[in-house]
Amino acid sequence: MALVCPRCATQNPDGNTFCQACGSPLNAPPPAPAMPVVAVPASPFTEPPAYTTPPPPAAYAPPPPPPAAYQSPFYPPGSGAVQPPVHRTPWLVIIAIVVVLVLVMAGVGTVLAVGFAHSSNQAASDIKQLSSPSPAGSPSPVPSSSPSPTTPTSASNAGLAVPLPDGWVVEAQDSETITLVNPSSTGSITIASGSSSPSQSAQQNKSTVDAFFKEQFPDTKNCTGSKTTTGSLNGVAGISWELCFTLTSGAQSVPAAALLFVGANPSGSVYYAMYMLTIASNMPAFSKECGPILKGIQWKLK
Repeated sequence: MALVCPRCATQNPDGNTFCQACGSPLNAPPPAPAMPVVAVPASPFTEPPAYTTPPPPAAYAPPPPPPAAYQSPFYPPGSGAVQPPVHRTPWLVIIAIVVVLVLVMAGVGTVLAVGFAHSSNQAASDIKQLSSPSPAGSPSPVPSSSPSPTTPTSASNAGLAVPLPDGWVVEAQDSETITLVNPSSTGSITIASGSSSPSQSAQQNKSTVDAFFKEQFPDTKNCTGSKTTTGSLNGVAGISWELCFTLTSGAQSVPAAALLFVGANPSGSVYYAMYMLTIASNMPAFSKECGPILKGIQWKLK
């Protein structure tokens, strides 16, 4: 009886132990039927996802650096922080000029406008007091015995010293500049001296002052009959000249004049300046009035 291979269904002669076609054993029991695959119902509970480490926070970004400090092209940068310039030459001179010009406008201009009226009113008041008799029996006032304050006779700072004649007052003063006003408040004289950085010659200081006046007062010009000369002022070499211009404030205008002197030491590291300001017609008299002050200037920086 032929043996049928349970695997490939090939008929083999009796006595064969293995299938001559596929080599499978012929006496092996037939394979058990495969168990049906039963679908496993889904569990109503789901396993939570595995914990994942959150990504690290973004690295803290430092704030941007502050903008670089302004560095003036006129002064070389110093070590470390930016250092202020030693001196604002010739701007200190110009600033002083502005201060005095304001004084001229507010003082001289106002005095010219109302001076005569003020003098007339004061004279009338004095006459009225003299003509009014005192009541009978009224006691005479007893003068005070307190000592009067001492009037200064000079003014000084780090760069210079100047005499202060009777009636003159110090209108403005700092470490380098002194401005004096005459007793009648019709003019002023400013004297200044200090260190220059960068170094500048007298001619460079003059050119800058001229440019400043021309910018501020477009009608600035050399006064008629004046000349630019070189010379010295109490041992300091420099340049002197006179400018005329118009000061205007609202509806009021004043024809002003400035008699100027600027100088420098040989290295240009120290500047010297002097200028008188008054109305143009008063300059000859005012310059004579300033004579004692000019003679007494003492320059401390050399």
